[in-house]
Amino acid sequence: MISGLGLFAEFTDQEKREFAGFAQAELHFNDGDILIEEGDSHTSLYLLVKGTLLVTKEGYGPALTELKPGAVFGEMSFFTKKPRHSNVIACGKVTVVQMDDSFFEAVSAGVRDKIKNYLIELLISRLDQMNESLIKISRYARGSAIN
Repeated sequence: MISGLGLFAEFTDQEKREFAGFAQAELHFNDGDILIEEGDSHTSLYLLVKGTLLVTKEGYGPALTELKPGAVFGEMSFFTKKPRHSNVIACGKVTVVQMDDSFFEAVSAGVRDKIKNYLIELLISRLDQMNESLIKISRYARGSAIN
């Protein structure tokens, strides 16, 4: 089930088997269940294996985004140890793998490094997307100020 997910693109078959062997880290949720609540202090990182999740934020109306299998989420609180910035809610049946400090202590250095490298690439990609959005907003604001 995990082989087709982006996180595992650089994993060997043995590393995929090792990751899959952590069945205790697999969590299941039903429609409407809240996986992460804005303000929560727990700092686990998650991989969405099956299903769809909605990311919401108080005061922002509809969902900010929809997460599909392969999505990694919760990384900001995992790295900063700060409270959660948004809610993550299950749409239908959902399976995730919870990765916390004890998970990372238990996996091999090779698996840990590949997850770390993936997270670095993910965060750089998200920073690039945010920069592009800021450029668009800035251009729009300048255009509105001229009119």
